[in-house]
Amino acid sequence: MFLLTRRHLLSLTAGTAAAAFVPTAWAGDAPQPISEDGFVRIGGIDQWVAIRGRDRFLLAILFLHGGPCDAQSPHLSLFAPWEERYIVAQWDQRGSGKTFRKNGDSTPDMTFERITHDAVQIAKDVLDRLGRRKLILVGHSWGALLGLHVVRLRPDLFHAFVGTGQPVNARDIVERMRSSAIARAQQAGNAGAATKLQKLNDLDLVTDMNNFVGLLVKWTEPFISSDQRYIATPTAFPNDFCESKLNPTLVTEDARSGGYRFPVPFFVIQGVTTIGRRPKLRANL
Repeated sequence: MFLLTRRHLLSLTAGTAAAAFVPTAWAGDAPQPISEDGFVRIGGIDQWVAIRGRDRFLLAILFLHGGPCDAQSPHLSLFAPWEERYIVAQWDQRGSGKTFRKNGDSTPDMTFERITHDAVQIAKDVLDRLGRRKLILVGHSWGALLGLHVVRLRPDLFHAFVGTGQPVNARDIVERMRSSAIARAQQAGNAGAATKLQKLNDLDLVTDMNNFVGLLVKWTEPFISSDQRYIATPTAFPNDFCESKLNPTLVTEDARSGGYRFPVPFFVIQGVTTIGRRPKLRANL
């Protein structure tokens, strides 16, 4: 008589939308780890993808990194806890990380629309390799903005979308940061900094986002020490090329432009910088 594992039983029930697409195994089967990375031909160029997890039978996630241009390939070890419960696919987007190292300044089609289509093709490649029909899409910051467009383009590929650091309108965010920064500079008696902050304009944000935001961060509520160390760590890959191409899109994109209806379950996980307060979980089903 055969014994069925929980994975097999889940695949036969309709308890969750995700369960129906999870591969099954008989009891007694050992976990089948997966750890592979390399380049796949997507959108006319070679793009780097890694797929890792302790068992091929786990639910799959595709992670869209933030930035733009903030590739996570140097930081895969940070995702080890995720890999105990999920198969995690990481992708260095067009113009970022190892994908940029492979293609360099000759990388073509550095547009939001092209990267959206890249993401769809990456998702399909991951699903084909795993023998699945759907996965969970997770996006951080820029990746959360990108993810909204990806899911709207091909909702049939995804169980759900999870956004963290979910941007809605960058101009609104920056303007609130600037108001806070001006107030803090004035409280510190630094009239010069307050004046410089007041003179910043939209053109400065588009043409030199790093310096613009850096000045705001200096005079807004300080990050906790661990965040400061992370931000101060030089990136493993050059990204001036990528940022110059995509920052204008980040500044002008408004998540509300796609409407307020969403084709799959949509979860937003937002944290806070104040030590000791719990992050909030909101779900839009």
